[in-house]
Amino acid sequence: MFADNWAQAGTDQEPDATLYALAGPACSYGLDESWDQARWWSRDEKTMVVFGFGSYRLAKVCVRGICSAVSGDDILFLHGCALSLGAGRRRRGVVITGSSGAGKTTLAASLLRHPEYAVAVLNDDWGAISLSSGTSVGTGERMLHMKSGSALALRPGFFTSAPGGSYSRDLSEPDRTARILARPESVYGTAWSNTATVVEHVAVIVRESPGWAPPGRPGEAVRALESGGDLCCAQHHEAFFNGSLILTTAADKLREERHYRRLLDRATVSWVNNCGTPEMLTENFISAVMK
Repeated sequence: MFADNWAQAGTDQEPDATLYALAGPACSYGLDESWDQARWWSRDEKTMVVFGFGSYRLAKVCVRGICSAVSGDDILFLHGCALSLGAGRRRRGVVITGSSGAGKTTLAASLLRHPEYAVAVLNDDWGAISLSSGTSVGTGERMLHMKSGSALALRPGFFTSAPGGSYSRDLSEPDRTARILARPESVYGTAWSNTATVVEHVAVIVRESPGWAPPGRPGEAVRALESGGDLCCAQHHEAFFNGSLILTTAADKLREERHYRRLLDRATVSWVNNCGTPEMLTENFISAVMK
């Protein structure tokens, strides 16, 4: 299931990195249990080894971390939905980012219900941005791995209206109805796009109390975007930025902070507080981005 979702390298191509995602516990390979449910990354060998991983979701996080770790200094892998909206000279390339549960999917679903916004979606949940040109490109995934609830929010009636073969259940999860692999077009319809987008605007969705004031200085903005995550057993030896990167040293973290500073310096940044109804969220977003 995982291999089918990614473009296959040619037999004469050398990989940029290697992931060994092993379903068995570490003890079955002669190692102690401290290796279980952890991502172990060798920067020198460009190799990641994980034990006790039988979940597509966890393997996906590993791939995201590897992409960030081996990318050049011009590339930032950002957690968020990349899209463009508007028409003509008013068309804007935007990344909607924010922590899990902030309301990114709610906002994207609301925008899709308004054809007058002419939305074109390039990335559903993550993707690469060039820090010199601002260009965001697709990840190449044939199928989107997403929560079933997100698919229903983006396309009401998804499981009764999606064509046969356009999605499959993620059988690697204990709850086999929780997550799916879906063809992008089956979720986003004609709004799904393979055209690269120049990101001019970064919209950060937060869920704070009314009257909350956004960060005022660039350094504060970067720290606010940083998510430490829950340092559970699956995250040994790692600091986290957006919950998926491999930041094993202070230098790794500083590199990622520099990337975010460059992005915030070149794009317009709006902080949208999701403290009301979905309609209010959409109105505030459009007011900030299309002003």
